[in-house]
Amino acid sequence: MGNLTFRKRGELLRHVMPILFGPEYVDAPAQKFGDVVVNEIHMTHGIHRDDYAFSYKPWPGRHKNVWFWVELVNGYAVGFNENLSRGWSFPVIKMRKE
Repeated sequence: MGNLTFRKRGELLRHVMPILFGPEYVDAPAQKFGDVVVNEIHMTHGIHRDDYAFSYKPWPGRHKNVWFWVELVNGYAVGFNENLSRGWSFPVIKMRKE
């Protein structure tokens, strides 16, 4: 998970995602949410940082290699999917209302 910029919730998606989110994945569908505020940040496994606003929660989408994901204030979620055979992607899903 190199190049992750760990930040606190309340920041914009483009500030929370890995550095490569900007220059290398400019055409990714998740880019349209770059200026949306992050409501919650979730880790699916791996490291834990007490000084940040993370919770552990599985990715609700179909991608199997999501390291972390965020819930946005607009009701969408964006994940950081790291598939060793296909490379990185930033899946977007609409969250279900509970």
